[in-house]
Amino acid sequence: MGIISTIKKIPLFIKIIILLIILYGIFHLSIVVSFWPKDYFWVERKNAIMPVWVRGNIESRVFIIFNHGGPGSCGTLESIIEVSPGNGRIDHESPFKILESKYAMVYWDQRHSGMSKGSVDPNNSRVEDFGEDLVIVIDELEKRYDVQRIFLIGQSWGHTVALTYMTYLDDWSQNQDKIDGYINYKGNHEMVMAYMLVRPRIIEHAEQQINNNLDVQYWQEVKAFYQERTTLTNASDFGKHDEYAFRVMGSSIQLSDRISSAIKASIFSPFNGLPLYPNVRRTYQAEDFMSSIASDTSMREVIHRIHVPTLIVYGRKDLMAPVEIGEFIYNEIGTDETDKELLILEQSRHGAENGDIKIMQRAIMEFTEKYR
Repeated sequence: MGIISTIKKIPLFIKIIILLIILYGIFHLSIVVSFWPKDYFWVERKNAIMPVWVRGNIESRVFIIFNHGGPGSCGTLESIIEVSPGNGRIDHESPFKILESKYAMVYWDQRHSGMSKGSVDPNNSRVEDFGEDLVIVIDELEKRYDVQRIFLIGQSWGHTVALTYMTYLDDWSQNQDKIDGYINYKGNHEMVMAYMLVRPRIIEHAEQQINNNLDVQYWQEVKAFYQERTTLTNASDFGKHDEYAFRVMGSSIQLSDRISSAIKASIFSPFNGLPLYPNVRRTYQAEDFMSSIASDTSMREVIHRIHVPTLIVYGRKDLMAPVEIGEFIYNEIGTDETDKELLILEQSRHGAENGDIKIMQRAIMEFTEKYR
């Protein structure tokens, strides 16, 4: 009773400070403990120091490299939880974790993303830099492990990273020859096409909300945003479109969920939030970089170069990477008809949901087994 009575006497603001200190310690546990798992290492290129984490069945000699979304997300965190789930809930593990039982999963954090370090200025980053960083990651894997097969997963923005590596760099043909299969998961290699497809759908949704007298002021702002912008041109537009599209899909992630998931990941992985949030902020505030992404259409001209076996996975209800993008990619890539598949997840938004998760997992496993 002595301890309890003593605690009760502590002023509330002191209790809050103590709680924040405890949470801070947990949140940054990987820094406090100051160690890394055996297969967690770093690669460096052009002022960026990027972590790579290899998990799962290394003895399989089949390595699946996960290229995270964003830009600005976190592969390290994705190894523990699903960072960008279709249902907006990040209280469950990544759907790709199941692959670790059979294959070596490789999670890496891209430049000025996740837990990456270094002095790189996002405004100095070109899309080619991300593909060239992936070259370094693959080279390092081949030095450290007996790599027999390599598959790439391009998640959302990560599709641009994988596509750059396979089709855009000077050595794209040699790069692609190293890849045994490609899995495009809700990928979007240009914002212009996606924006033009979903713009009328979001306007229609806003009008329905206004007609039903639901949060009228907010939806009037949304409607005006899309009526005034026939395309995206700058970083602030990019962020607004993200917000509105996820709001229409009903899959916005709550701040409390972000905090609790980050604490969980800090305990069970090398993840910590110290570099993550500044990286996200720097990336999304980099006007030159974000504007170039919003307006770039060059990938459309090279996507036909893909010739490796390809599995393309899109959600029917996705407003960030609409299903028409997947159909376009399926029709444009040079892969033989027998070696490419378009999987539409009928009940999913920007990420597999509910029963669609097992459908996608089964498709990826069958795809990998076929081409390993």
